[in-house]
Amino acid sequence: MKLFKILGGILAAIAGIAGMLFAGGKKSQEVKELKTVIKENKKEEKKVEETIEVLEKDKVKNKKEITAAKRKLTRSKNEVKKMEKAYEEDDIESAEDFLKKFAKNK
Repeated sequence: MKLFKILGGILAAIAGIAGMLFAGGKKSQEVKELKTVIKENKKEEKKVEETIEVLEKDKVKNKKEITAAKRKLTRSKNEVKKMEKAYEEDDIESAEDFLKKFAKNK
């Protein structure tokens, strides 16, 4: 009787590990969508960097505009870092939060 309990425990452990390996390789739909959002935000970052360069070349422009653009760039970079972390960890809840935030902006 004890032998069956031990064998059952070993088989359950092996099945659990196998289940984690096969299920762990798949990304959820929200996390996949988050990857496209990350790409779009990186494109937006490049545009903001270009506008900052143009504003800095024109000395006539207001310093407030330049600092506002730099602030926007910093915020978007921090959001992208958080999104990439959620993507790497396959965190569905934070991915959904980022997708909701992105949908409101569009």
